[in-house]
Amino acid sequence: MVGLSNNKIQKYNVGQIPSIPHVLLKLIEACHKVDVSFEELSEIIQKDVGLCARVIAVANSAAYAQWKDVKDFNRLLVVLGLNAIKTIAITTAVHQFFSQFNADMGRWVGGFWRYSLSCAYAAKLLARLTGYEPTDEAYLAGLLHQVGQLIFLKKEPDQYPELLLEAHTDDELTRLERELFGISGNEVGAQLLQEWDPDSMLGDAVRYQREPAEAVLDAPRLVRLINFAHKMSARSGLSDELVHEAGLLFDLSQPVIEDLRMEIQSGVAKAAEGLGIKLDPNAESGEDFCADGEQVRLELARKVREFALLDGVEQHLSGSAELDDALVACLQDLKILFGLSRGICFIADPAAAMLQPAANNCSRPDQVVEFQLKLKPGRSLVADTSIGRNLKSSFDQDSANRLTVVDRQLIKLLDADGMLCIPLNAGAEDVGVLIAGLSSGELQRIQPQSELLLCFSEAVARTLYQRQRLTRGREEALAQERELKQSQIRKLVHEANNPLAIIKNYLQVLSIRLGDESGVQDQLSILSEEIERVADIILRMRDISPAAEIHQGAVDVNELLQDLLGIFRVSHFTTKEIKAELHTDRSIPPILTNRNSLKQILTNLIKNAVEAMSRGGVLTVTSRDRVNIDGTQYIELVLADSGPGIPAEMLDNVFRPVKSGKGGAHSGLGLTIVKNLVSDINGSISCRNRGEGGAEFTIHLPRNLEKD
Repeated sequence: MVGLSNNKIQKYNVGQIPSIPHVLLKLIEACHKVDVSFEELSEIIQKDVGLCARVIAVANSAAYAQWKDVKDFNRLLVVLGLNAIKTIAITTAVHQFFSQFNADMGRWVGGFWRYSLSCAYAAKLLARLTGYEPTDEAYLAGLLHQVGQLIFLKKEPDQYPELLLEAHTDDELTRLERELFGISGNEVGAQLLQEWDPDSMLGDAVRYQREPAEAVLDAPRLVRLINFAHKMSARSGLSDELVHEAGLLFDLSQPVIEDLRMEIQSGVAKAAEGLGIKLDPNAESGEDFCADGEQVRLELARKVREFALLDGVEQHLSGSAELDDALVACLQDLKILFGLSRGICFIADPAAAMLQPAANNCSRPDQVVEFQLKLKPGRSLVADTSIGRNLKSSFDQDSANRLTVVDRQLIKLLDADGMLCIPLNAGAEDVGVLIAGLSSGELQRIQPQSELLLCFSEAVARTLYQRQRLTRGREEALAQERELKQSQIRKLVHEANNPLAIIKNYLQVLSIRLGDESGVQDQLSILSEEIERVADIILRMRDISPAAEIHQGAVDVNELLQDLLGIFRVSHFTTKEIKAELHTDRSIPPILTNRNSLKQILTNLIKNAVEAMSRGGVLTVTSRDRVNIDGTQYIELVLADSGPGIPAEMLDNVFRPVKSGKGGAHSGLGLTIVKNLVSDINGSISCRNRGEGGAEFTIHLPRNLEKD
């Protein structure tokens, strides 16, 4: 006799008991989906005894001891997590592929699966019929009620099937199992369920399934449900004994039992059909369905290969912290896995309905950036791939006849005879399109791998989509932080300007009252200059931004002009009797430029104008949109003062570092700095003396618009 301890059964064999490959294939396929739900996974897993047993065994392990109170099967899957479910699926598939089951054993497992599923449906329908509310618990007990037989089969694959043929009754089967293993199959199953949920009747229901109906008359309802469901599923017909037990245990009549059997058969057939299994409705023991075979094993091996490949791709891509790095990594994987050495990754911009080139490994990468593809049917093969969400090749007869100029240019950039377009879809999200150059010979090599290519594209799309979300999240967080800080600074500047204006006004009044008293006016002048210096410092505070701030951003030029003139009006214009006139072109859109640089440029020019109009005057500021210079559109800003103008001898060198005509501490570098800042933002600046007096500075800025 071969002894088998309960501990060894629990810890070793449960992890290797056979599963139905068809269920495994469905589970692996579901695990690939980006939007798979735990309810969907639970529905698949609860169609297979082996998978359910493994999930429960994992839940009983020390790693999940803190979740020992979770007994609902759906919640249990949530606790385990998607990665654990993937691991269970892939390890089960590997065990299944390398198992030694032959065709006869495959038919036995097929019959066992049909029988277990029938018992599960019977238990659930009986529970509903008799008012037992936890119907899912009854279903699970029915599915697992003979899990001990699978454990025995794994332990003794040669002897146990013979034992099953030898036993004609439940009593004989129990006796023979105890002789061979020292324990019965229903006791093994009871132990598994008892350890998972010691507070329920699941273990007892499985333990007493083979008892006579008279022995369980007063037992709890779940025990009676499984006892009768087991017998109804195991027997080929509706015998008088079965009808008698139905009446004895639940007071159910023969017509009700007949209807119940038909409903069970329908439920099992529907479940099998969903798994791609064809069952003979007249077969009771499952001999028509072979759970094993060369075809299903090859399919399982292919899925395992895909699973391993995609996990490798996702791990490689996940090692790239930034989106750009992930894009480069996906092109590397395309070359390593499929031998496609030239590729371009286009990222979708749904708001603009465009495909933007994001990464490439072409021989002329600088030319690739010129291709901004509209997401409209017929505009390009790349756009049609994104819209249709399927693989497209320029060698396809239909596609070859409709290649656009853009398609032919892209093929040339890929240094290839043609191109393969691979859609990147993460669930409902269209992430972009990956295109690869290839020859007609490479196409023949790639065509059999089309399904694998789509799996690869799904893995790439999932990772890129996650990177996009992370990038957008970081940018939004930084933008919010910058806006908060700028708002706080604006508030402080506004609060500081009010008392400064009051002080300046009082100093002016004090100066008038004191008259020409010796020394006092000089002191008041020093105080006034210091207050102006404080105002300038406050003005510069608004230009302070975090080191991480992106300098190139959308700038509302008109708003910036209004802000600056408002600050100077308080700190400079009022005391110097300067009138400011602002004429803005409201059609000017936000432009992409460096706000801090533009602000510094305008501040320096306004300060120069103020210093030039020491006895008062008018500063006129004008903005204009769409100024065409050599075929390119610019934004124009004009600052004109009514001062004395620029001396003729200095006009030619006004933007060069020369000695200033202002005297004192002025270095003559102010306008040189302005010129350098304008050049840094790709603009131009010019100046002239106006006929009516005063100087006029004109700035032209590229009309780079903010993208939605």
